[in-house]
Amino acid sequence: MTPIRPRALAAVVAASLLAGCATPRPPPPPVTAFTRANCVAAPDLAGAVGLTPDKEKAVHTVITPVTADTPCLSGPGGPTPYVLYALPADIHDKTLIVGGVLEAARIVPPDVALLDRLGRVVRTFHAADYYFRGPVYSVQFTPRDGERYTLVTVDASRIGQRYDSIAIGTATTSTYAAGMAMSWTSGVDAAQSRTFSYQGSIQATVFDSETGKKQ
Repeated sequence: MTPIRPRALAAVVAASLLAGCATPRPPPPPVTAFTRANCVAAPDLAGAVGLTPDKEKAVHTVITPVTADTPCLSGPGGPTPYVLYALPADIHDKTLIVGGVLEAARIVPPDVALLDRLGRVVRTFHAADYYFRGPVYSVQFTPRDGERYTLVTVDASRIGQRYDSIAIGTATTSTYAAGMAMSWTSGVDAAQSRTFSYQGSIQATVFDSETGKKQ
């Protein structure tokens, strides 16, 4: 066995200590301003993200990052990034949940609309339709005849507002003393706060009620 030189051993130990003390990367921050000069008046239908899975399944989820490079629309309310989804061809047994994902520091406030095959808006949703379904601030709907696309833009009226919540869970502590093992469980909670942001993630989940019946 080749002996390890003291200097080399010291270098290895130092590297290990530095790796153990590495500072975790902070979560992406909220983005509360949006200005772009290349926004378009209508979404690119050819660039729609498909919501039809390769193989039929009961639940199919697609997550789309909203970044500085995401396409954007111009409009009376100012420019906004957008995500466009193509609905499954077989819509009548489908239920969709579409919205912004609750990230560590931010969340995209979605504004969801349904479009026809020509890209015209045929359905929108009221403010009361949006709420948290799990970690997604979203709307839920069943597609109707003539609806082909789901357009998600940003609700600029919420940008910069904060969403505060409390994460509730339990913690179990175990100990061993005087020949006896003991454990106890206590409740824990942590305050959490996110800011509505122009960047983050959009999630679309398709539920197929007929999966298994068509086999």
